[in-house]
Parts: sequence; structure tokens; C-alpha cells
Amino acid sequence: MDDTLFGLLAEPWGDFTDTYPTVEEAVAAAEEAGGGLSCFSFHDSGEYERSLHRDTDDWRYEVALYPRGPLRELVKTTWLDADDRDQAMEQLHRVLAAYVPESLRRPGLETVQRPSTTSVPRIGWAQSLPVAGMQTWEDLHLAEKKLPLLDLAPFAVGPGRAYEPLPEETSALFHEHGLSARACAGCGAPVTDRHPHWPGVLVSVEYEGGPVCDRSRLGGGAVRRVGHVLDADQARPAGQLTGKEQKVPCQNCDVHVTEQHPDWPGVWAEAGGYSRPVCAVVGSVGDDAKAYDLVDCVYPHIPAGADSPAAAAIAAAKKSRYFFQPRLPIFQASWGR
Repeated sequence: MDDTLFGLLAEPWGDFTDTYPTVEEAVAAAEEAGGGLSCFSFHDSGEYERSLHRDTDDWRYEVALYPRGPLRELVKTTWLDADDRDQAMEQLHRVLAAYVPESLRRPGLETVQRPSTTSVPRIGWAQSLPVAGMQTWEDLHLAEKKLPLLDLAPFAVGPGRAYEPLPEETSALFHEHGLSARACAGCGAPVTDRHPHWPGVLVSVEYEGGPVCDRSRLGGGAVRRVGHVLDADQARPAGQLTGKEQKVPCQNCDVHVTEQHPDWPGVWAEAGGYSRPVCAVVGSVGDDAKAYDLVDCVYPHIPAGADSPAAAAIAAAKKSRYFFQPRLPIFQASWGR
């Protein structure tokens, strides 16, 4: 599958079929492009990538289904955690194959890795069928409905409801295959301390909280703006600044930040009442494929005159309008100074 072509055509499926009204036209375009066309699109039931590619002398239509929600986050964080990431990819193939319920395991259902829009690989499950004799997209749609892959969609988010912690059995399965599968003891989110923009800081990569934990699952009221923990005994209420900490302006959002906050030792956090280390979140991400692969969902503060592993990413995000300040300027003075 051509990486450049994938980047250009990763549009919602409706746009794809408008561009290529018949299967024959899509195959002809794929032939001209060198052997493949691909389209990533979000559906209510999941995230899918549909593609046409040549298999020896025949053309096939492939449907790939990708993990979503907490399960996708677990895949990403375990890969980021790995010392040997090539080996981790092999382990992820095995664990996702084992994750499929026995009742849905069928010949032709396989785990696949497809081109990603970020450094983090895109891995999921796929099935394909021949396009010979197919004239319209409705023909393919009717044939696609018979694929066991579509019955797997409810499990792709994890065995439970969205935004809930994954059950211990899922983490245990990852551990059995040699993967880290670490989760915050406070909120249950899969976490890593090897995120490229947050080295040494436990973060989740799926939601805008990043390094910020919601401790409500430990009981009692929700405690905000505190970090993730791997051991529930390490959880404690949010601390308070003394007012004597060193404060410098962030070079991107201009609020005052300190690395002496009791909840964020060694991390630049806002020095006012808001007190969290998130400078900005991504804005509109443009298309479904980029939205799916995104891992830098939040960016850290960078004090004026300093550098950060995230500096280049922030510069690129600002240029492409992916950089969004999660606060209104009118409140910056009261929250950040």
C-alpha cells in the first residue's frame, strides 16, 4: 500500500465512493497508483480502514478494524513503554489475536499493521474478500456484512463501556505476552512515562488529561489536577503552593509556571489556582486517520528561554493550527499569575 497515496486518500468513506462511483473505477485508480487505495473512516461502531489492493493476480477489498478507547490507549502505552519496540509489535500481534473471542476466530481474520500518521504504529484486525464480479459499492457492502470481523467491533473498545477502566483480565493478557500494560491506580487509565513529549512523567495518551488524573475512582470526591500513580497508596489530595516558588512565563501561553509545585515535582505547572502542567491541547485534527493516530493530545508548558522535547512538536502544531489553548485569555491573569 502506497504511503503517500494513503495520506492523500484517508478521507471518510462517503467522499471515497463519491470520488470513485464504482468498484471498477476504484480498481483502475488503484492500478494507476501502483497497487492500492485506502480510506480511513470513523463509524458509530468503530474505526475502520477500507482498502483495495492487489493480491498476486487478483484484487481484494480489505476491511481493517482498529482498537478504540481504553483498548487503543493500552496498545499505544505498552508500545511506548517497550525497550525493544520491534519485538513489542510482534507481541501486540499475538495479544490482539488472542484477544479475539474464540467464537469469532475464523480463517482469514488476522492481525495487521498498516501505515500510521505518527511514529506510533497502527495495528488491528482485518479480513478481505475478492472484488471479482462486484460492480457497485452496494455489492461489496452486502458481502462485507458477512465478515466475522464486524462482529468483533463491540470488543474493539474493550470488554466494558467506553471511558471505563479495562478489566484486569485484559491487562493480564498483555502481561502474559510480555507487555507492560500499566494503568493508573487512581483513574484506571493506561499510562506510560515514555511519551516523547513527557519523558519521565506518567501520562495517558488517549484523552486531553494527559498527566492529570481523576482520582474519583479511589472513593470520595474527585480530586483534580494531580498526577497519575501506579500505587493507590501514593495517591493524596492536591497540594497548595506557598507563594514563594520561582515563577517564569511559559513561552507559548504566557501564564506563569513553576517546577516547584508539590504535585508536579520537576514538571513545569501553572503557578496559580489552576495548577496543572498542560499548556495546550490539539485543535481540529483535520481528518479521521490523523485523529485516530494522534498521541500528543496535550502539550507541556515550556518556560521562556528554555527548551523541551515537545518544542518542535509545538512549533509544528501551531503552524498547522493544531495548538489550542484550553483557557480564555480573560482568565489568564487570575489563574496563571
